Amino acid sequence: MLTTSIALGGSLFAAGAAVAADAPGAGVTAVIQPTMEAEEIAVDGHGLQGGLFTLKTPNGSIQTYCIDIDHPVNITSGVEYQESDWKSSSLGAKEKAQDAAKIRWILENSYPQVTDLVKLAKDAGVDGQLTKEDAAAGTQAAIWKFSDGKNAIPKDSQAKQLRDYLVSDKNKGIAAEPKPSLSLTPDSVSGKPGNKLGPFTINSSASEVKLAVAGDASGKAKLVDKDGKPVTGLTGPVAKDTQLFLDVPAGTPDGAATVTANAETVVPSGRVFLSKGYTPAKHSQTMILAGSTKLSVSDAAKATWKQGKGALVDSTAQVECDANGVRVSVANGGDEAADVTVTPGKKVTVQPGKVESVVVPVAEDAAYDITVTGPNGFTKEFKGILDCKVTSVTTPTGTPSAAPTTPAATTPAPAGTPSAGATTTAAKPAPAATSPAPGNTGGLAQTGGNDATPVLAAVAGGLVVAGGAAVFVLRRRGRHGRSAA
Repeated sequence: MLTTSIALGGSLFAAGAAVAADAPGAGVTAVIQPTMEAEEIAVDGHGLQGGLFTLKTPNGSIQTYCIDIDHPVNITSGVEYQESDWKSSSLGAKEKAQDAAKIRWILENSYPQVTDLVKLAKDAGVDGQLTKEDAAAGTQAAIWKFSDGKNAIPKDSQAKQLRDYLVSDKNKGIAAEPKPSLSLTPDSVSGKPGNKLGPFTINSSASEVKLAVAGDASGKAKLVDKDGKPVTGLTGPVAKDTQLFLDVPAGTPDGAATVTANAETVVPSGRVFLSKGYTPAKHSQTMILAGSTKLSVSDAAKATWKQGKGALVDSTAQVECDANGVRVSVANGGDEAADVTVTPGKKVTVQPGKVESVVVPVAEDAAYDITVTGPNGFTKEFKGILDCKVTSVTTPTGTPSAAPTTPAATTPAPAGTPSAGATTTAAKPAPAATSPAPGNTGGLAQTGGNDATPVLAAVAGGLVVAGGAAVFVLRRRGRHGRSAA
């Protein structure tokens, strides 16, 4: 367990304090849809349907690829995803920096960022035409080489040629992590009137961010920049880690306010999306953004102030995969020391105007439930499931089991194997089935999984893949909750 102490210098959270950049409400939230642009890909001797997913937001859609093949996607259950930072995923590990850069290059130089498939085929040296399904499968196979270390080979020859181009020496990588669509952190602060509370840190890819303060009954609290000038909006490009404060004049009655940020933006490709649930039944594999429409995004943070003597405690948390746990930060915006308990963890004393940062170790693929308690009845809970590695450690390695990938379209799924409910289309017939590996019933029409968890995701009807040649059978296993909020 690591602990650090940070001086605040009059404000609640100093720059560099750990905050929940992926807290609920930050950036884009989307629900996975039961459709894919996909074709069969051979991975470790098994056939998987791999390709491009669609997720719906309240006002548009996004498209994603898988970067977590060992944890299946629960495509039929409406799993909700949240935009997040790389540090909360497998891409955040230091040893994955080069792989992350390679993946970003693939996303920027393939489908759907490149919509002209004739040009893409020419650039990649593909013999013949690329369909959307070819392009999606080739791109997914290339990504799996760097995200999961898999030698994934599409069955379709054009898709394979695209994959080979994307993983070749022409891929020079793009090192920079893309900006968030919109994030306002931390999600809550506390302090005394007569001070500037904060800083609130804003990051956004939008060309304009509108800001507002609501809920202050006295109307005295004002949002200001680091120089004390009133702020109602930011014009892009928004500088990295732009800091704002809530100026609460001395003598202001006890109260609270909500700082809101709103913007419209096309979310940059390469942003990670993590499922939001806190239990295995609500989790699904990690995705990476391939493309989006222009979306309305928002975030909010709360500020509370109180007169008189005493400690004023607040807390944030964020998964840090490089630290193998959850970093919990506790701030004291009051004028007396605060004794705080982080459970499970330790007791810490937070001096006035300082932040104590504690890393709570969490085992891979394990659920965590962290509670922070302090003076004046303060309590805050952070929970989720840690999934920082692409290889599952909670289930034994096994041969995936599912329905064969190439039964006739009218053939029902095997007994006890419900089919998923949606369809994808393809311009080409499905590739021939591969010979099953020992113990396998055939190719697995999903992105990831193993036979230790034979839970089948299903709704009425059959998900027909590749022009009606395969029943799309999906299994899932519990996966990460990333945010702590």
